[in-house]
Amino acid sequence: MPKVKIIYQADQEVVGKHLKSKEWVMFSGKLTIYDRKINPIVIKLKNEIFDTFIGGFMEEKKEFNGNSVTEVYGKMSKWLYNNGIIFQN
Repeated sequence: MPKVKIIYQADQEVVGKHLKSKEWVMFSGKLTIYDRKINPIVIKLKNEIFDTFIGGFMEEKKEFNGNSVTEVYGKMSKWLYNNGIIFQN
């Protein structure tokens, strides 16, 4: 099986605001576009929330896959909203 090539890679910072506590939260990660047919777009996020109660229930690392950048960011935005955070980028 041939190795998948990386077409594009970029560092990402995702910032959001928690609805109830009004605290700002941040995630850092990497957006990667691969040369493949199924789910070529991947964004891997790392939680940068340290000293708040929000960091206790958020996952440390999260990955979203999709066929377009719009689909991946839509999935990420939905996940953030389900955790009480509005995506602000």
